[in-house]
Amino acid sequence: MSDLIWQALSAEVFPVLALAAVVAGMVRGFSGFGSAMILVPIASALTDPQTAVVLLIFTDTLLTLPMVIPAGRRCLWREILPLAAGALCTVPLGVHLLLVLDQTLLRWIISLLILVLVGLLASGWRWSRPPSLLRTGLVGGASGLTGSMAGIAGPPVILFWMAGHGGPATIRSNIIVFFALTGMFNLIAYILNGLVTQERIAMGIALAPLYAVALLLGARAFRLATPSFFRALAFGLCAFAATSGLPLLDGLTAH
Repeated sequence: MSDLIWQALSAEVFPVLALAAVVAGMVRGFSGFGSAMILVPIASALTDPQTAVVLLIFTDTLLTLPMVIPAGRRCLWREILPLAAGALCTVPLGVHLLLVLDQTLLRWIISLLILVLVGLLASGWRWSRPPSLLRTGLVGGASGLTGSMAGIAGPPVILFWMAGHGGPATIRSNIIVFFALTGMFNLIAYILNGLVTQERIAMGIALAPLYAVALLLGARAFRLATPSFFRALAFGLCAFAATSGLPLLDGLTAH
């Protein structure tokens, strides 16, 4: 394994991956989400989507586990459990699509869906009443699907919580706990489908220290957040995920 880690560190793409991991870690530590929206598009472009989602597991899901215990005391379990149940039902389908579906088509579907939702919520729309159990489960299912097939589980649940009236601390705790649960679901599914290879594990280990330091710095900066800034950051990250994933930009980049 040490040889594979050295190969990962020596890879031509490693400096860019490392920079992406640092930025993703700081954003994740600060807001509780956003790492996939930064790391996955860049890692997918430099390697491939399957490698990108596995790297996310080893840099994000495993390293953020210490954040789960304190977040578990502040989160709203009555919302998280139905969301997690919905996600568990769709993770197998998402992994199947990751393996068999055309990657360009997947990117179009996810990007356009996120842009529509961001536009809806940026207009000021909020839940007029608490969402039903069924609606909550469907949001979780959407998150499980997009998370397992593209590594981007955040937008459905982030937009779901941002549409409510919860404060930044509660929303952040909800997101941390939910992502820990869905991350474990995804890891098990990836292992069962042969996506977790030694080479991908080695690259994840090489990136982990940088991500961990950035995660700590971001978490310490959270106390500076205000509700308006927190919501603006959420919408901005979701929009970034959508626009950076548009296949239309591939041609522009190539030129």
